[in-house]
Amino acid sequence: MKISELFTALQDLASRARLDPGLEAAIFVDLSAPDPAQWHGLIKDGQFTLSEGQPPAPDLTLTASSDTAIGLFQRTVNPMAAFMTGKIKVKGDLAKAALLKQLLTNKK
Repeated sequence: MKISELFTALQDLASRARLDPGLEAAIFVDLSAPDPAQWHGLIKDGQFTLSEGQPPAPDLTLTASSDTAIGLFQRTVNPMAAFMTGKIKVKGDLAKAALLKQLLTNKK
């Protein structure tokens, strides 16, 4: 899987997500080599949108390699092990990270 394919798959998940209308979050994903990318997700009014680039003031920033991100999506990388070994770095409101887990674990 290429990082562009991951972005497309995540956009599809985001478009189908239905969340509590009271939830709001700006999430920044900063992926490094071998295929760097920057994305931001906005959760507002029960909708989740994913776009390229960085939001002005993210509530949560996730940093990982593109290989780790693909492995997380394909479920070949354990999220907790990746976090504990520093393969994923999280900065900001950790409660917002639970929203991402909810979205990713509900994928078909």
